[in-house]
Amino acid sequence: MIAFILRRLLLMIPTTIGVALVIFSLYHIAPGDPALIAIGSQADATAGGGGDGDSRIDQFRREHGLDRAFFVQFFDYIGPFNLSPDGHPWFTSPRTERKIEDVEVEGRDTPVRQGLPAEIEPLYSTTDAERETLTTLVANVTSSDETTDPGRADAAMADLVAYAGQSADNRDEAVAAMMQGLFSLKLGGSTDEPGIVRLDATLEKVTGVDIQASLEYFDAALFEKDGVRHLLKSWFAWYYRDGGGYRVRNRGEQRFGGLLTGELGLEMQSKASVGDELKKRLKVTVPLSLVSVILSYLIALPLGIISVRRQGTRVDGALTVGLFVLYSIPMFWAGLMLILAFGKGGLTADGLLPILGLHDKDAASFGPIRYAWDVVLHSILPIATLTYGSLAYLSRQMRAGMLEVIRQDYIRTARAKGLSDDRVVYKHALRNSMIPVLTLLASILPILIGGSVIVELIFDIPGMGQYAYQGLLRRDFNIVMATTLFVGVMTQFGILFSDIAYSLVDPRIRLN
Repeated sequence: MIAFILRRLLLMIPTTIGVALVIFSLYHIAPGDPALIAIGSQADATAGGGGDGDSRIDQFRREHGLDRAFFVQFFDYIGPFNLSPDGHPWFTSPRTERKIEDVEVEGRDTPVRQGLPAEIEPLYSTTDAERETLTTLVANVTSSDETTDPGRADAAMADLVAYAGQSADNRDEAVAAMMQGLFSLKLGGSTDEPGIVRLDATLEKVTGVDIQASLEYFDAALFEKDGVRHLLKSWFAWYYRDGGGYRVRNRGEQRFGGLLTGELGLEMQSKASVGDELKKRLKVTVPLSLVSVILSYLIALPLGIISVRRQGTRVDGALTVGLFVLYSIPMFWAGLMLILAFGKGGLTADGLLPILGLHDKDAASFGPIRYAWDVVLHSILPIATLTYGSLAYLSRQMRAGMLEVIRQDYIRTARAKGLSDDRVVYKHALRNSMIPVLTLLASILPILIGGSVIVELIFDIPGMGQYAYQGLLRRDFNIVMATTLFVGVMTQFGILFSDIAYSLVDPRIRLN
């Protein structure tokens, strides 16, 4: 049994990766641009005519790696290797990502862009005059000579810091220009330590970041001709992470990442952790779903047994008609009817059930017992909406399975020996009749999660179903991937639990 479980758990890894590839492909095939949705109506208005909207859309795509090749994005999401030892992506696209050592100086349309690495090329929105001013400021910091003109270096650094402090855009452009200056010094083989030190100090003032690797440069520069390489890498690590709208997948300090390490990424708009949000919402969805599953089995199995024992009677017919009527009712309509019949804005004092959320707006001031009771009252209608639809399916499966079993020879033998009908049904027939019902467990778990989308929207419950729906509307890749992968993993665990339950119900089944 243990070997079987371990083998199945290991097989879940490649299966989950395969599911991720399918979802990943469908996401990229589906219409709609997440960048346009995230930027909003302003981007929609300016997308056709260029301007700031185009820049923001392009910036969003760079931040989230949407401008990279399909398989580059996929392997980046899967992991587990996020970075190489030098702090660069393992999987790169020749068009958008190249190692620092391999980048050549390329012609740009402005002096500021001259020689800037392609992977950190900023999105300039300033005029040509402003670009020229920025280029001059950076050059003054680099070329200042304190030996001939004391105080000039400090003044140049102060001017550049003041320029960067005017706005967020100025800051981003100043940081990019200073990094371009450092990069140009490296390409030129410069050992101009004072100029490098001044650029480093100005970057620290502008960004407020004390790059620890800068200290490595001062030591290495004494013994290594290309010592600025250490300083450059440290700033690039910061730039990928906090550089104001550039590709942030490179975190610089974290070598491992991706799905295989449990990292589900960040929401595209709010930058919140998808994993943390999913954990918070699963605490709402999972209890509701589990209670619904338990109630479904506790109600449906006895109904199936009653139908078998009263086969062909009016009771059997009434149960069949009633359950199939429930099965035919759409979940959204049933939820709305329950609200109309039993709910009235949470006025439980009038004998009506609350309909929104999982607790009252004043629940924070409740004691433990009252708070728990308030949650129970709020959960009745959502659980009822989740449960009713599976009753017909489970009860009919139980009825069909038991009808097949009671026709077996060993059941006839038990009755011939004089055993009571209750003993024959519950002692001998019930266990073998459970196998078809247990098979449904693998499909009920993900169906409940999917059904919770409708229920959570109707009753305004902040669970995983509502989270998945919001992610679809926003075309948020990480939310869509996380929620759908969770359903896939739940399906695999449901199949595993079903197989284990087989061996417990019927000892003749061996899991090998």
